[in-house]
Amino acid sequence: MDKATTAKEPQPVEDTEKPLTDRQERFVVEYLGCANGAEAARRAGYSEHTAREMACENLTKPNIKSAIDRKRSELMGEKEDKVDWLIGKLTEEATAEGNTDSTRVRALEILGKVFGAYAPEKTEITQFDATFLADLEEDSVETVSQNNELH
Repeated sequence: MDKATTAKEPQPVEDTEKPLTDRQERFVVEYLGCANGAEAARRAGYSEHTAREMACENLTKPNIKSAIDRKRSELMGEKEDKVDWLIGKLTEEATAEGNTDSTRVRALEILGKVFGAYAPEKTEITQFDATFLADLEEDSVETVSQNNELH
């Protein structure tokens, strides 16, 4: 007999992905919400003592990994659709003939922020040691404003 005729042809691999249990489905949703495996496991109902191990195990299972990827893609697609809709509405406001100049300028300003046309504001923060400040008189001390976004 010829080897070519006796060799079995490879069978097509069926996509027999094991369905998720209810707890695994909750784990997927919670994981996408907090991006912390142990916390997601606790929120999904796994024991406090085994949450870390169950998270590690769940994140290595192919069916759970693919469920996370599918759900993430779905959520990102919805977000992209909303952003596209918002940009379209702002563009309409910026170009509408019946709108006031201030409305059009405001819409253009927001579009500029969306597309990153503006450089972030820079704030200079100066620090002095305590001995320097002790030598100053109260009238000569200026208040330094700090930007809350830096924290």
